[in-house]
Amino acid sequence: MRRSRFTSAVAMIAGSALVLSACADNGDDAAGDDGGGGDTITLAWPQPFDSYNNTTAGANSFANGVVMEWVTTGFWHFAGEDGQVTPNEEFGTYEQVSDDPLTVEYTINEDATWSDGEPIDCDDALLWWAQQSGESDYSAIGTDGVEDTQVPDCEAGDKEFTLEYEQPFADWTSNGPSNGNAAMMPAHVVAEQGGLSSEEFIEAVKAEDWEALEDTVDFFNEGWLLDGALPDEELIPSSGPYKLDSYQEGQHVTLTYNEEYWGEAPETETIVIREIPEEEQVQALENQEVDIINPQPTVDIANQIEAAEAAGIESAVENQYSYEHLDFNFNDGPFAESRELREAFALCVPRQTIVENLIQPVMPEAETKDIRNIAPWDPGFDEAIDRSSEWLDEYGEQDLERSRQILEDEDAVGTEIRLETLDNERRNNAGTLITEACEEAGFEVEFDASADFFDTSGGLSQGTFDVAMFAWIGSSVLSGWNSTYRSPEECSAEGKGNNMGCYSDEEMDQMLDDILRQSDQDEALSIAADIEEKLWADLATIPLYQHPNIAAWQQDVQNIVMNPTQTGLVWNMPEWSRE
Repeated sequence: MRRSRFTSAVAMIAGSALVLSACADNGDDAAGDDGGGGDTITLAWPQPFDSYNNTTAGANSFANGVVMEWVTTGFWHFAGEDGQVTPNEEFGTYEQVSDDPLTVEYTINEDATWSDGEPIDCDDALLWWAQQSGESDYSAIGTDGVEDTQVPDCEAGDKEFTLEYEQPFADWTSNGPSNGNAAMMPAHVVAEQGGLSSEEFIEAVKAEDWEALEDTVDFFNEGWLLDGALPDEELIPSSGPYKLDSYQEGQHVTLTYNEEYWGEAPETETIVIREIPEEEQVQALENQEVDIINPQPTVDIANQIEAAEAAGIESAVENQYSYEHLDFNFNDGPFAESRELREAFALCVPRQTIVENLIQPVMPEAETKDIRNIAPWDPGFDEAIDRSSEWLDEYGEQDLERSRQILEDEDAVGTEIRLETLDNERRNNAGTLITEACEEAGFEVEFDASADFFDTSGGLSQGTFDVAMFAWIGSSVLSGWNSTYRSPEECSAEGKGNNMGCYSDEEMDQMLDDILRQSDQDEALSIAADIEEKLWADLATIPLYQHPNIAAWQQDVQNIVMNPTQTGLVWNMPEWSRE
């Protein structure tokens, strides 16, 4: 049986309440004999790295993506200031060879090997397909059209494989293995941990003998989680210019040059990613404890960065695809079956006040986010606004009197709700504003901001919230947010993919299918507008604001270029260097 179709929006998880870590070495480390640049560049990040395998639903976090973007690589990534889908030709090439049926051929670089010397080839492609197609129980963020392809017919050692689609798929250029959260994972490791040879693994996948692969599934889904230390070195090979070198829980993870990498060596041999709370990052930058920071912007952080510029710190503020929103829990709790209570909550949320107080001081032109999946600068935005205008007039502005009246009509004054989010300054401030306003309307709000909100055992994955506040960060690819609203196979941490609130609607599922098949952009954007209208009509989620993206770095660090997508600042990490 085919599983639900999911895609790869990424939860934005910057910010934490961790203790400031010990100072990392920013010295002038010499380059290795086999290549790689000199020096060490240190990036501050507020959230812990917790899995080598960020291709699973549970480990699909921005923090894991920052570390793994250039450790496990693929045929493409989001590159440049506009975040366009860009081929990674060091890994390999791909091309469409037929329209009917849609057929795409992939060729892995002949020299491509894992850092342990194993070739990257057929078994890795088949593991990727088994996961991304949804045919197996390998956990996946999403299938993104791969569920409509046949198992690739390759043999052990083959460097070529083909995806043949049963139906058209508009976003095929961003559908194959990529850097980071849709990367190929090392099948030889998975096979061995499941008691199989690579040849046995290949035959089992090609036969779709999922029973024979049960032990490999267990390892794939859980075996790469960090439990206080990195997994054994032989379990975590690299397919990119960097490899995992060391890790100290609560302190840092270190990447070093992968000397087995067949492509161009990175400019800087060592990248240290230090765990530092956002509110302490500017000070760490000024103290030269770190070289780059990319915190979620708050008024205080923006002011600190502006003051630090006098000491030679470089900085930039740009738009990004990330947006903050509120998800209702449709599986359990007061909002699961009551649209009326969702109406009352939508009307008490002070969206405009949140933007004016927390976002406009950083980006003065910021407005409330009225459309979820299309950024204001992308085609289709105005059409989506027009299509949703009736619902925006109804629920787009705070109205405490109407909210209170609905609660009284439903005999629901005093309804207890649990609002959960990640513990950081801006979300704490936003949560306080929501709590005060909605309690004035008649709800009883328990506001919980926790450091483990995004962990696999945290509130978002486990569904302990009635309302969850977080952000999605993605790209301009229309299929990239498909799984966020698709009916989940089951409302569990692994079964719901990106649909954290377990919203489910058959009409919505059909529209999501339609947009995946539509190659005409105007028609696709029209479907996107229909989707936005229905999301407002159902009050599936409440969008709050588009995230500004802020970064600052030492003056001698070069090639820091902002990127608005889920890849973020690390899209060109191999090009980072010092003067």
